[in-house]
Amino acid sequence: MKVILKKDVQALGEAGDVIEVADGFARNFLLPNNNAEVATEGALKNRQKNLARIKAKTEKLHQEALEKANKIQSLGKIEISAKAGETGKLFGAVTTRKLAEVVLEKTEIEIDRRNISLDKPINQVGQYKMNLKLTSKVEVDIPVVVIASEVLKEQEMSIIEEEKVEEKIEETSVE
Repeated sequence: MKVILKKDVQALGEAGDVIEVADGFARNFLLPNNNAEVATEGALKNRQKNLARIKAKTEKLHQEALEKANKIQSLGKIEISAKAGETGKLFGAVTTRKLAEVVLEKTEIEIDRRNISLDKPINQVGQYKMNLKLTSKVEVDIPVVVIASEVLKEQEMSIIEEEKVEEKIEETSVE
């Protein structure tokens, strides 16, 4: 099925592109999410009229993303402190949600946690690399340094973990 993309869709194309996709993909994903419209004769004529407007809007979004990227890049690195054991293993993990909150707190730029990717899970004290995908063409790599705010002995960590498990069991049994 031929469709016209209304929005940038990763791995497919940019807004305004006419592409051929599987019928099911178009019916079940692109059309219901308002990412595309069926490429009828009228829609193709309308696309020609609106192409300049679509490209201008895309360029404006690209420029805004570049400004955000520069502001985030100016942070240099992000430091996060977390509770850790004697071996450096974190109690819990640093999630993409936590990283998005830190970026918002330091730069006042809201980042969707799904646009953050990590080279490996953050569950140890150390240095990591975070990749922020602002648009399909603008990405920022930022180093993340995790330091231990409080070092717990292994015995204390296992007691705390057991208490957390018991709390989860109680929460699920109440619901």
